Amino acid sequence: MNMITVGVIVPVHLNVFEKTGISLLNQGPGPMVDLLGMLTCKAVSAALRLGIFEAMEDDGRGIDEIAAAAGADAYGVSLLVGALENLGYLKQRRGKYVVTAMTRKWILRSSPRSIADLFLSFDDMASRWDQLHESIRAGRPPVLGWEWLDQHPERWDTYHAGLKCTASLVSGELMRKISLPSSARTILDLGGGHGQYCIEFCRRYSRLTGTVYDWQPAEAVARKNIAASGLSGRVAFRAGDFVKEDIGSGYDVVLMFNIIRIFTARELAPLFRKTFDALNRGGVIIVMDHMGHSSRSRFMRANAFLILLEIYNSTIGSTHRAAVVISLLRQAGFSRNRDYSLHRSPGLGLVVGRKK
Repeated sequence: MNMITVGVIVPVHLNVFEKTGISLLNQGPGPMVDLLGMLTCKAVSAALRLGIFEAMEDDGRGIDEIAAAAGADAYGVSLLVGALENLGYLKQRRGKYVVTAMTRKWILRSSPRSIADLFLSFDDMASRWDQLHESIRAGRPPVLGWEWLDQHPERWDTYHAGLKCTASLVSGELMRKISLPSSARTILDLGGGHGQYCIEFCRRYSRLTGTVYDWQPAEAVARKNIAASGLSGRVAFRAGDFVKEDIGSGYDVVLMFNIIRIFTARELAPLFRKTFDALNRGGVIIVMDHMGHSSRSRFMRANAFLILLEIYNSTIGSTHRAAVVISLLRQAGFSRNRDYSLHRSPGLGLVVGRKK
């Protein structure tokens, strides 16, 4: 696949002449697609903040009606709606604007598959990417991701909401890959933030009770998600620093999802040992992160590298190959360690270890 076509698969559609001229003959500036993609993210984020998509969730509306519902300038709304229509988010029907099937499934907040919060999270991420060249030049970010969030505390909720969207996208394939022991009754989600992964496991396994253990800034989002899931009686949140503090014992499953990236291999070794000690005999540790897995698709590989750049630009840890993770787990006492790829999630891999 030509990289130029990556940015124009959806929702933008090139006609046959544009595809031929830009993608095949290189007669037009293909990089313009990426430039416009940056503005597209900003436009969709603005529409979300104005409530424009929800304004026409049930019925079509004209520009003046949309502007009134958003409490916004009608001319500005007309420009934004025009862009969204041609990008594939809206369409006209008998002089009124309505959401497309894509928007109804992936953007409207009433949809269980909505990734609306991911747009707002990426919008914040784009602000931090202003320092990407500085991070690459110095070999470490001048401001870490959590430091930036502490400087903008109102953004913590947006950050965790975006991570929850990602978790919802990943969970389907994850659950198909992993089966928990029939004896499992307790699950600990270290650094679980929004709590979505713990929620998904408890939904699938009715015998499980779970604890989400993370920093205090994640607490409000986690408790909100847990309450919305109807699992408040089975999933709890514990605020603290799981590196420095005791994490308890008697667990059957421990999740470490997208957190090993913030540690060096030397720092991971004692954390894995602490996890080993916290598990019952026959217990399972499930580690998920970017571990060097690759895809045959250039689109997916590009996504993976962009995510790795975000990790590089926001942490001082390291990405760890699956073989390194397996070696560290073995040193901690885990056995029957196994590596899985998540083909639908760019670059993500799973390593599962068991305590005899």
